[in-house]
Amino acid sequence: MQSDSSGFSDFAHPPQASHMQPVHSPRLPVSYAESRASFLAMATKLGASVTSYPHRPVSGGYRDPALSTDCALFGTANASSLFIIASGTHGIEAYAGAACQLHWMEGFQTSPRDSDLAWLLVHAVNPWGYLHDRRVTQEGVDLNRNFVDFPIAPAPGASPYARYHDLLVSDFQPLPKGSLNEARLLAHGLTAERRRALQAAITAGQYEREDGLFFGGFAPTSSRRVWEEIVRDNAMHRRCAFLLDLHTGLGGYGEGELISYLPPDVPDFKRMSAWFNGDLRSMAGGESVSAAVNGTLTAAFDRMIPAQSYAVGLEFGTVPALKALYALRFDQWCHNNAATLPAALRDAAKRKMRAAFAPADRQWLEHVLARFDEVTARIEGGLRSELRGGAMQR
Repeated sequence: MQSDSSGFSDFAHPPQASHMQPVHSPRLPVSYAESRASFLAMATKLGASVTSYPHRPVSGGYRDPALSTDCALFGTANASSLFIIASGTHGIEAYAGAACQLHWMEGFQTSPRDSDLAWLLVHAVNPWGYLHDRRVTQEGVDLNRNFVDFPIAPAPGASPYARYHDLLVSDFQPLPKGSLNEARLLAHGLTAERRRALQAAITAGQYEREDGLFFGGFAPTSSRRVWEEIVRDNAMHRRCAFLLDLHTGLGGYGEGELISYLPPDVPDFKRMSAWFNGDLRSMAGGESVSAAVNGTLTAAFDRMIPAQSYAVGLEFGTVPALKALYALRFDQWCHNNAATLPAALRDAAKRKMRAAFAPADRQWLEHVLARFDEVTARIEGGLRSELRGGAMQR
């Protein structure tokens, strides 16, 4: 499950970006609250148009402060093209995503040539997951599997995920106690082909077990409804809109893989791939560190936009895939058994999640930000070329 791209060498001469590099040492935010406060303060200072979208709480065992997804619009409100940078689709992954957004704002500068291109930074698409250091929403749903048409008719027979649910979650025990169960799970992935099949079965998205991993939900989540409102308010009237959805957890350490849900032979994929000098991977084509998944934010974005749209994920690698999966299993097991587990175990699961999706490593973050700068420069260059050429038809 490692990335094939180097992540850093493919952009020898990237197009001129519309922002300059900050000069101070970068760091990850320490919490959702600090991240949100920094985002709002910086956006307001820079004169962005700031809008907060509150999330309605759902019933459950958590007592949370008011949560919102916050948006900062830079550039003219009526610009024909919009570049959206979203963080926190998978809550805990917002530590790195928000760091990228703050980094972008630290170097932002406007110029007359940008009058027809606007930028929208969307902070914490899933704020509940960010607050609680979890990947899921307040409903316990993987938001990046939730953008499907509900209700979903049950498939005949057991789903591919169901075959592994007990090994993944029900029979899970933290190591070393759970060593035998871990060996049984690993036995299903002894070859590269079997590991790929295992990844697809586990991660594609399942709609049966709300106590399981990669659960896509039984209905649209609060975060999905808020996201769709943001898109309607900001992107529906544009001639062209581009979404960059920031993620962590898959790929080589510090590398950033560009991922599209599109097959590699469709025109939009080919156009974007040219912008990135061929450095775009297709989930559908089996080229990516990610398996093909259902109900993604990027696919839903393209469906919503009536005019020309593009959407890709940027996945920053952290720990080896099995370590990331172990952290997710530990987290879900703790949630399922929260009433009977000691606080020390729940805290240990949180530490595993932070290590897997938000490494406290300055060098890792420097690589992430460098890759982010390269990718955003390429996207802005591609959007400006379309503005000049008028190639805005679907």
